[in-house]
Amino acid sequence: MWDHFLSRHWERLSPEMPLPEFVRYARQQVAIILPDSPPRFVNLNNYLWSERWLERYREMDFILNVLNGMASRRPRLDALRDSWHDLDEHYDALETRFWQFYPRMMAQAKNKQL
Repeated sequence: MWDHFLSRHWERLSPEMPLPEFVRYARQQVAIILPDSPPRFVNLNNYLWSERWLERYREMDFILNVLNGMASRRPRLDALRDSWHDLDEHYDALETRFWQFYPRMMAQAKNKQL
């Protein structure tokens, strides 16, 4: 859900770099380490980039599809199928939490405290 708010509010959070440009930059940086990465990690990365996940997390329907897909592929994650209702019901509270969390997380990252 944090990725949803990040994508949704990207222009406010990072006005100096549009989200598609950031995604291209991030993909280039990750590509550097992929030759030394496990095959499953490489496959996952290829899939996530090709599907433009960070950009598409802005769309709540996309999140619903992701949760349902995870629940379908992994029986232990079946509860994710119903979690959509919680996200929808508590959307405003989650967004408030995002705005409390994100600036602190970025400050810690800047100070290398993560």
